Amino acid sequence: MTKRRYGDEEAREIFSLATTGETRDRSLPADSGGMTLDELQRIGQEAGIEPARVAEAAATLDARGKSAPLRRSFGLPVGVSRVVDLPRAPTDREWEQLISEFRTTFGTQGHATTSGGMRQWSQGNLHISVEPNERGEQLRLSTLKEDGIALNGLGSVLAGMSALFGAVVAAAGKPEKALVILAMFGGMSLFAFGANLVRLPRWARQRERQMEAIAEHAVKLLSKP
Repeated sequence: MTKRRYGDEEAREIFSLATTGETRDRSLPADSGGMTLDELQRIGQEAGIEPARVAEAAATLDARGKSAPLRRSFGLPVGVSRVVDLPRAPTDREWEQLISEFRTTFGTQGHATTSGGMRQWSQGNLHISVEPNERGEQLRLSTLKEDGIALNGLGSVLAGMSALFGAVVAAAGKPEKALVILAMFGGMSLFAFGANLVRLPRWARQRERQMEAIAEHAVKLLSKP
């Protein structure tokens, strides 16, 4: 079996976890190159870090799964997703425990369904499922900030209206009114984009942290015999 290899960013994260117990970067890219765990343990040992701590940190990193590239609208994050391989499929009781964790984490009741070999819990555009893959079972988490997309769209429309109406009024020989129109619609457009500029990155970071915690919890729960 091919050994898992860790890229440079993942290696730095592992050593940060092994030495301080704190994460350094929560949105690491997937990387098939780099070093194996054995190689990282040897490097860590030379720096005075016990191999067991490096292995534990690597297991913590693996348990978070892989985050897909953020879905963006006008450069701002509006979609977050993560996939993590599970040790095995959950039993009915374990699935209920996971649902309880979902509800606690996101503060909502949600709706659970089962279809064939797939279990799913969802609330609006937030979806979490346990599904079979070629390696066994995986946990998939995804969410979309639809109101962020809508607000960006509104900002774009207002910017277009500002330019169009301003040009029409200016062509009619009323430059003062054109400036008023530009200021009014342009201001509303800037407010829409500005609101998203503040809230969307914060929302994406929060969802990434929540998904990361759920992935770690699920792997830990299903690692029990």
